[in-house]
Amino acid sequence: MMIAAIIVFAVAYILIVSERVNRVAAALGGAGVILAIGVLSSGDAFFSKDTGIDWNVIFLLFGMMVIVGVLKQTGVFEYVAIWAPSGLGGDPSG
Repeated sequence: MMIAAIIVFAVAYILIVSERVNRVAAALGGAGVILAIGVLSSGDAFFSKDTGIDWNVIFLLFGMMVIVGVLKQTGVFEYVAIWAPSGLGGDPSG
């Protein structure tokens, strides 16, 4: 089972790095495959005393990744990058 988990992780990682599919879809797809092949039970997928993972932090980071992904598509970061120097009296073009 450990070999299967490593293979699923590697495939999901390659899909995320290559940007062939959406990052969220690749991560959730990998998690679904891990659950489907029985590497983890549904109970262990969300809570494990052995690992000590704080799922509140994980879901916070997930939510922030979604928000940043949406803001990136809208061009907010480019707007702020141009607005900030000009608001301070600088020249954003050079």
